[in-house]
Amino acid sequence: KIDATSMAPAATARAWLASALLVCSLASAGARTQRDIAKKTAQMTEEDWRRVEEEWETPEEKEEYEFKPPKARGLDVEKLQREKDPKKRQRMVEDSQKTTGPTMIFATVDYPGCCEDKSGTEEIAKRWNALLGSKGMDAQAYVVDNATILFSTNHGLFADEIVEFALEQPECVATDWNSKRTPGPAETPEWKAKDEVRKAAKAKADAAAKAAKEA
Repeated sequence: KIDATSMAPAATARAWLASALLVCSLASAGARTQRDIAKKTAQMTEEDWRRVEEEWETPEEKEEYEFKPPKARGLDVEKLQREKDPKKRQRMVEDSQKTTGPTMIFATVDYPGCCEDKSGTEEIAKRWNALLGSKGMDAQAYVVDNATILFSTNHGLFADEIVEFALEQPECVATDWNSKRTPGPAETPEWKAKDEVRKAAKAKADAAAKAAKEA
């Protein structure tokens, strides 16, 4: 059965109206007592209720409330040529490259105790998912490695909002999307120093592995 609390307000109102009309229909169809009506409605499945709602929903209501994904923005070449600010021109090109389909955004994170394992990063991803859900944003956060979270969305035109959300989080070092890296609040001098140590250690390990392979 449908839980009315999980429905959008407009859909809930339409469902209750449909329910009232359904009761009238059942009464005229031979369900003569409140007990008969209650029994028949209790036996209805979620699909039955959806059919009732669709039967009483007007075409105008259906068009108004159904989800409409955003439309892709093309590149206005003449406007690009008139724009003198290099940063604004770059932004115009980036906007034109956005896709209406799936896209992915990476976020590097840092926090006290990061990042010997994924446990702390997984907790951050859970919290970010809860925040994304509370804001009604179409995105899901996944842990890629100990210090990287991946945002996945089916609607790439919302990427700017997701990047903005990530950069508001205190654990975000930087985001990487559409070949553009944007620093976040956790990109501190301390993080940069740790990152240089990590890079040096990785380069040393890679060199040792290469030498061992060639020996």
